[in-house]
Amino acid sequence: MTAPATAQDVILLSSGFIPPALEALRRRWRVIDIESQREALAYLRGMAELPLAVCIGRALDVGDDLDAWQMLAAVQSDAPGVPVIISTRQTSPKVVVDLVKHGAFDYVLEPQRRQDSEEEGRYIEDLVFALNRAVRWRRVLLENAQLKRNLALHSPAVGLVGQSRAMRRVLDLARKVAPTEATVLITGESGTGKELAARAVHDLSAHARGPFVALNCGAFSETLIASELFGHVKGAFTGADSDRPGLIREASGGTLFLDEISTIPHSFQVMLLRVLEQRRARPVGGTGTYEVGCRFIAAANRDLQELVAAGSFRADLFYRLHVFALEMPPLRERREDIPLLADHFVRLANTTYGRTIRGLTPTAMSLLESADWPGNVRELRNAIERAVIVADDDTLDVELFDPQLRQPAPGLNGALTDRDYETTLREFERRLLTRALHDAGGNRSAAARHLNIKRTRLNYRLRHLGLE
Repeated sequence: MTAPATAQDVILLSSGFIPPALEALRRRWRVIDIESQREALAYLRGMAELPLAVCIGRALDVGDDLDAWQMLAAVQSDAPGVPVIISTRQTSPKVVVDLVKHGAFDYVLEPQRRQDSEEEGRYIEDLVFALNRAVRWRRVLLENAQLKRNLALHSPAVGLVGQSRAMRRVLDLARKVAPTEATVLITGESGTGKELAARAVHDLSAHARGPFVALNCGAFSETLIASELFGHVKGAFTGADSDRPGLIREASGGTLFLDEISTIPHSFQVMLLRVLEQRRARPVGGTGTYEVGCRFIAAANRDLQELVAAGSFRADLFYRLHVFALEMPPLRERREDIPLLADHFVRLANTTYGRTIRGLTPTAMSLLESADWPGNVRELRNAIERAVIVADDDTLDVELFDPQLRQPAPGLNGALTDRDYETTLREFERRLLTRALHDAGGNRSAAARHLNIKRTRLNYRLRHLGLE
C-alpha cells in the first residue's frame, strides 16, 4: 500500500522511469512512483496535501490509456497550481511546444537508446534540473500564499501590517481578547497605529457587524464631550435646538473607540466611570437613562499610571479601562516590518493618486530601514505618499525623501534608562548587520569577513535580532 503523501513529495505518474533516474530523485525528495495512469490520478485526487511537483513519464507512448494532454489536463484539474514536468521520447518540437502551451511547466527528453550511459546521464541531469526548478517555483508560490494568508489573518481589512516579533505579539493578543467583552486599553506613541489595532479587535469580535465609532477625546471641552458621547435633549444648553442621540447610542451593537483618553477633564472622568460600571448613560439635560450596548476600547499615548500618580487621572477609571492592555510598539522596535509597510503604502498611494509605482530602490529601502521615524508608521506613510506623488519614474529613490531622513541617528547624548540602553545597543547592531549584508549583496560569508566575525556568529546574531 502506498504511504500517504506530503507537500515534500514529487509524484511520478505512470512512470516507467529508468532505475538510475529514480535513485537520483529519491536522494532529493520523497518520490511516489505509480505505474498505472488511472491509479496515479486516483491517488493524486485522494491526497490531503498537494505535492510540490508532478512528473508524467512515458508520455505519448503508443498503447497508453491516456495521452499526455489528457494526463496534463487531469493533473491540472486535481492539483491546481502544481507544476507538471513531461518526460517523453517524443522529439517533435511542435508536440512539446504544444504541451508547454497547454500548461506543462517543462519537458525532458528520455533516452532514445536504453542502456546508453551517456544518454541516461544527460537525461537524469535534465530531469533533476527541471524538477529542482519546478520545486523552487512551487515553494515560492506557497510561501507567498502563506504570507498573504498571514497578512489577511493579521490585518482584517484594516491595514494592520507586520510580521516582526513585536507585531506578532500584538496581533496574537488582539485575537485572544477580541471574542470577549473586556474593555481594552491600547497604549503607544503617536503614530503607531492604535486606532488600527482597535479596528482589528473590532473586526475579530462578535461586534464586527456593528458600527465602529471613533472619538478623539482631546478635541472637546467637558460639556461638548459629554454631549458627543451621551447625547443631549433639546434645550439642554445654548445651541441645543434638537435632541441628539450621542455616539454611545450610534455605536450600539458595535465598538466605541475613545482615542486620547488621557486628555479628558477630571470631572468628566467620574461620569465616564459610572457609565462603564453601570452600563447605563444619561443624555445631557435628560432625566432618564438608557442602556449602553457597545464595547469600549480606549487609547492613550501618555502613561496613564504616571498621570494617576500625579493626580490628574482617576485610579478607579484607569483600572476600569485597564482590563486588558495592548501596547503598540514604535517603528524603531520593528524595523523588519518597514519593507512590508513600505510596499503596502506604495500600493495604497497608487490607488489613491492613480500612479503605477513598482516599489523602492534598494538604496531607498535601506534609507527607510535606518531612519529614526519619531512619528512612527504615520510618518512613514506620509513620506511614501509624498514620494509617490512627486516621482517621475516608476521606482522611488533616495532623493524623493526628506533630506532629514538621511541624517545620521543622534548619538548617545544624555542619560539613558536601562531599556534605552538595551534598545540602543540592539538597534545599532541591527543597523550594522543590515548595512554589512546590503554592502555584501546578501552574501553572508562576505558580510562576516567585512565585520571580522565568523559566519556562524553572524547567523546567530541575525536569528537573535529577528533578521533571519
